[in-house]
Amino acid sequence: MNEKFFLPLTLTICAIIFFGWQQFFYAPMQREILTTELETRRLRELERSIVELKARHGNLESLIAETERQLDAARTFLPTTLMPDKFIDELYQAADFSQARLISVQAGDIHAADEIQSQVVTVKLQTNYIALLNFIREVLDGGRFVSLEKFSVEGGEILTCTLDFKIFSAPSEKIKSPATKSK
Repeated sequence: MNEKFFLPLTLTICAIIFFGWQQFFYAPMQREILTTELETRRLRELERSIVELKARHGNLESLIAETERQLDAARTFLPTTLMPDKFIDELYQAADFSQARLISVQAGDIHAADEIQSQVVTVKLQTNYIALLNFIREVLDGGRFVSLEKFSVEGGEILTCTLDFKIFSAPSEKIKSPATKSK
């Protein structure tokens, strides 16, 4: 009778051992191999990107310097504080450039929404039509983000204009240089 059950018992034990080996050793090793292959593929793609960058830019220090210049331009375009005094100086420079006469400049209240601050600066000036267009273009094409909110004109040959410009700023956490990012 022992010989009758020996072969099925041996086969059952072998099947249990095989199933246990597959579940606890083979399958986890296959998952680890797959994860390692995916990570290797990702690292090769990253290496290829770096090689392409080196080939395109030669020395990566020049790329870093260019990126820093672009980041500095972004910081100037959307500064970390409103700096209305600096903007008012830019308004006077634009008026001198376009040959417009500023009558008054008044900074309004500061508003904050979605972590961006804004402030309306009201400008009254006297000028002709062409100088007015040059003044507006000079202000809007300046080094920072500005929008023209309101516009009113009175007069004939010499125009008396009231313009409301909105200036913006972003908190310093929104614009960081790569060197100052927290790790």
